[in-house]
Amino acid sequence: MFRKRIKKNDYVENRVKPPKKRNLRFSVKFNKRFSKKLELHSLTRLKNDFPQIRDAYIMFSKKEPYIITASSSIVGNRKTQEDSFFVTPSDRVSPFKLSRSFAVVCDGMGGLEAGDRASMTAVSMMKLAVSKLPTKKVDIPHFFSEMLDYIDCEINGWKDLETDKGSGTTLVSVLIENRRLYWASVGDSSIFMFQDDTLKKLTNEHNYRMYLEKLVSNGKITQREADEDPQQYALLSYVGMGGIAFRDINSRPYAMRDGDMLILCTDGITDALTKNELEDIIRENFEDVYKCCDEITSAVRRKKIHSQDNATVVIVHYVE
Repeated sequence: MFRKRIKKNDYVENRVKPPKKRNLRFSVKFNKRFSKKLELHSLTRLKNDFPQIRDAYIMFSKKEPYIITASSSIVGNRKTQEDSFFVTPSDRVSPFKLSRSFAVVCDGMGGLEAGDRASMTAVSMMKLAVSKLPTKKVDIPHFFSEMLDYIDCEINGWKDLETDKGSGTTLVSVLIENRRLYWASVGDSSIFMFQDDTLKKLTNEHNYRMYLEKLVSNGKITQREADEDPQQYALLSYVGMGGIAFRDINSRPYAMRDGDMLILCTDGITDALTKNELEDIIRENFEDVYKCCDEITSAVRRKKIHSQDNATVVIVHYVE
């Protein structure tokens, strides 16, 4: 038996409900989960904040997992900005094809030459390499290790520098394939994971403090002597030194969980804010990564540190 075709007039005569028309502008109001986000933005800021509102609406209106990214950077009291960074835009994690989210943060070394050029070079090379990865499973730890060597060789081989000091940069990077997280780190920039309302550090700081802590644990020096050592923050490993001494790369992927938040930042953030202060800011602004980034750099400004370094933070939030 053939089904009766419903004509337009039948909507009224037979009380058949017409299909709902989706209006992206107004349907946001009816999304309960998104309402808290919308309260943060007044109508006067709608034009400036439209990209963030659009990203948030797209994410919350989908059933698939998604990743929201945000960033903030300040010069501090330095003459130039030697921090560089890149992060992919917010996007869904598709269950039907391989999707990648990528972020990298570099801090050019002020004690050497052309720190800004070194950090921009490292970010550009990483960004280009990730964009050319094949759309199939790749050995990401091996990829990270090779890229660090390539970038190190490139920066170390510069012959047009004015002095013989050389150049260098720190580097922290994360790459998420669907739900699998990989990270890489060289130097004293940091990667944190905010999970279960707690902030934990995923990477080590490759400076002289590493040796001092070993001496403390072996009972050769006291904790006070380690804390007062003037060389404790001298870098032992960085990209551009001509053979990277230390690097952190996780060999096995970490399975991201709903609500996991990654924070990549330079030492301009961690030197100004304690771990507890950073944790409190993230906890208070957990529902809005854009505001969270701004609050972190604003907190650094409020410290009014005389020699405040460049400060950069990037947040990658995984939500199911």
